[in-house]
Amino acid sequence: MRTDAPLRISGHVRFIRMDDQIIVADLRSGRYLGLDGVGARAWDLIGKRATRGAIVDCLCGEYDASADVIERDVERLLRDLLERRLIEQAPSPGHGPAVLDLGPSRWNGG
Repeated sequence: MRTDAPLRISGHVRFIRMDDQIIVADLRSGRYLGLDGVGARAWDLIGKRATRGAIVDCLCGEYDASADVIERDVERLLRDLLERRLIEQAPSPGHGPAVLDLGPSRWNGG
């Protein structure tokens, strides 16, 4: 996995926050996954299209653990999420279709 590639939540995945936990649902497989603590925080960062390196840096600033431990744990979590196809590498800026936010849509009742 490239450390500079932004990550994103896969399109077939939905999630909800319940207190300090995030429940992730894979709509293709019908399976659920619970994330709490550092895993939930990493998921929040993935939702913002953070890179692996940015996730490690952020968690190092927020948690009292060595950088080596955080880096190892993040690598393990990301590998697991990628293998389950819950997340994917997002195209780098300038590589892929542009997304244009036109605000609320009348098609969605907005």
